[in-house]
Amino acid sequence: MILTGHTPVEVKGSLEGIPDELKNSAAKILAFSGIPEERAALLQANLRLFQNLKDKNMMDNEARRIREIVAKVFFEVYEAVLKRVIREKSRDRLPQMLLRFAYLDENLLTPEQVMALYQMTESPAGNVGLSIYDTGAWMEQVYSMEKDPSLNEYGLDYFDVFRDKKKRGELTEQDRVGYERDCDGRLQHELLNLFRLGQRICCGHVGSYFPTLHKGMIQGYLEKSLVTPERVKESLNRVLEVDFSAFHRELVYSQPGGIQKELIMKPVMPDFILVPTFGSRAVMWQGLTGKVRNSPGRILFPQFTSENLDNLMIDAVAKFRWDLSKSMYSYTNNDGPGSLVSDYIDYLQFYRKNRDLSDEAREKVKKQVDKYRNNTGEIFAADYHTWITYESKGLVRLNKVARKILFKHCPFSKTVREGLVNQPLYSEMITRFNTQQNKKAKLLEARYMKQVKPGTPADPELMDNLIYHMM
Repeated sequence: MILTGHTPVEVKGSLEGIPDELKNSAAKILAFSGIPEERAALLQANLRLFQNLKDKNMMDNEARRIREIVAKVFFEVYEAVLKRVIREKSRDRLPQMLLRFAYLDENLLTPEQVMALYQMTESPAGNVGLSIYDTGAWMEQVYSMEKDPSLNEYGLDYFDVFRDKKKRGELTEQDRVGYERDCDGRLQHELLNLFRLGQRICCGHVGSYFPTLHKGMIQGYLEKSLVTPERVKESLNRVLEVDFSAFHRELVYSQPGGIQKELIMKPVMPDFILVPTFGSRAVMWQGLTGKVRNSPGRILFPQFTSENLDNLMIDAVAKFRWDLSKSMYSYTNNDGPGSLVSDYIDYLQFYRKNRDLSDEAREKVKKQVDKYRNNTGEIFAADYHTWITYESKGLVRLNKVARKILFKHCPFSKTVREGLVNQPLYSEMITRFNTQQNKKAKLLEARYMKQVKPGTPADPELMDNLIYHMM
């Protein structure tokens, strides 16, 4: 169900020109889902009302009511279709169009858009070396218990919800095993939270949110707007070419009968989930899975976007770094100074008295604080965007204090440092960083070599850690 490239198909004229299997799509998908007739009739009636709206983004009470009814029944249909597809291993085109693109009714799109989706659905699966899922594939992973459900809007995962219900007396300890192995419950949690809420956020227009794809939300050509795994990987690599340690975290590594509690820096790549909507935002959903420090985070991208994908990626990585810093260093529990979050909070709390800032710099910080309503994470994300986009090229945009914090926690890659080392604003920081890295690498190499027995290869985790300190 991973998407790859395709050749655009142009279809001119009315919907009469589309394949027969796409005519009366809504009725066929509803029949495939098997939901109760009254629910199917309710959805179709409100789809017709929505289709007849002159402005699909209207915010009046009637338009809002129509959208709410469609959304409620849509997720019932999506769940039923997904379960049948999994059960029957169905590759029928219409169910796949629903699961991957939230396609439901050909009358909500132009003939060209319908045919574009139709062809995208037959694109073969591809492997780009990252965990990138369309929403249907992700839901199948959760339903089959290959992946744990995600956080809800209150920051609670599926297992946290059990503990919460247990405290309220709704469930007992005897219910735990059944709850945790309830495939339907896991799927409903994921549909309600990651999919429904994530889709709403990714679309970028919360007030006029609509769950199914329609021409009123589409800008330009769907073919050019499609977010594929290849595009995600290319965009991510452009960020990592500047911020090489974005997904690294310090972990304790040990091997039975050998290495004991060695601290290493290890990259843990997140899961990327493509949400079926035409949207303008990416969402950093969670930095960790559960409470496990070496577990992957989750980042959502809209399946289609007219925005610059690199900008969405930079914002998502910034918020991932911020969330991971809070999770790993527990700033709120006074874990001590030195984390990205604690350094940024201190910087913004005391900028007015900071002697390293000029009056002009203080005024700019004040404008940032006002613009982002004192949201420290959002201010960091804006500075991180500047760091990746401008400062990495030697184009000075940040003040001295922000630059120092970003270099400390988001150091430039070796290639970028080599290009900036002779510039006065960066020279001292880069020279000091390179010296520290070289010193650390030599110490690690000497220690690791002592641990290697003759005729035995070096431990790959330790070698990766050594390479990290040479970067």
